Amino acid sequence: MEPLRQEPQSAQSHPNRKDKNAARVGHPASWAALAGLLLIAAWTVPAQQAAEPQLFSQSAQAVLERDFPSPDLSYLLLDASGKVLAERWATQQAVSPGSLVKPFLVIAYGEQHGGRFPTVRCLGTESRCWLPRGHGNLGLEEAITQSCNAYFLQLATGLDRQHAAQTLARYGLSGPAADAAAENLAGLGDAWKETPLAWAKAYLQLVNEQQSPVQSRIVKGMLDSAKRGTARSVDAALGRNAALAKTGTAACSHTPQGAADGFTVVLYPAARPRLLLLVRVHGVTGAESTRVAGAMLRSLGGGEQ
Repeated sequence: MEPLRQEPQSAQSHPNRKDKNAARVGHPASWAALAGLLLIAAWTVPAQQAAEPQLFSQSAQAVLERDFPSPDLSYLLLDASGKVLAERWATQQAVSPGSLVKPFLVIAYGEQHGGRFPTVRCLGTESRCWLPRGHGNLGLEEAITQSCNAYFLQLATGLDRQHAAQTLARYGLSGPAADAAAENLAGLGDAWKETPLAWAKAYLQLVNEQQSPVQSRIVKGMLDSAKRGTARSVDAALGRNAALAKTGTAACSHTPQGAADGFTVVLYPAARPRLLLLVRVHGVTGAESTRVAGAMLRSLGGGEQ
């Protein structure tokens, strides 16, 4: 699959158009392709023979700046240790990422309910879900795969907020204010804000704990999300079962304001993640932002191993 790219746009303003992905066409210039080869080598050879971390970081930053210059795109690329390899984001600016909060609600709920989770019937619009027709009956893994609002709203109503705050703190997250509506724990509303770096590191910790029963179920849902759920464009770019992913759609925080801001977090490769990519795309849904995230990792050599 040919890597996608964005045509350069002015960094002074955000274009007011509905499809921000339409301009990503063409093949990277030869120097960017060579940089991509360096990245592939760094992923595939033994650690003692890999390129110096600083060279890897410089190559990643160069490829992403070349192939994805749009000011509508913010991104943060980390290695498995949490080191920032490339970024275009004000990482100290707190953001509300929509449904990216849901896995941490799951962990807090699981700790308070002995690891037991309900089956919930989603009726669509009536249940405040993003899918008008609804998802029907679903359990935890499928709820993560489809990012079902109805499921997580039910979890949020059964949560002790004080104990939940203690759980979230272990992941470096503050959580919403104690008096914020419970729906914010499910990714609805904008009262739960953390820095992009905090969100990214929380996901790294979650995946590092996937031997735990609840976390393993979350990871299964993220694997299926990339394969056939809201993040399916990720596996479309990288290959089947290639990555773990979660999407989020939040109220737009840009000026001029768009319909939404789309978030995607991807951990690659799925079996043993070595990279985490967090993206925000102005003016699209979380599901649409996965096309950009998949293309970005593809441009760095993902799917070529």
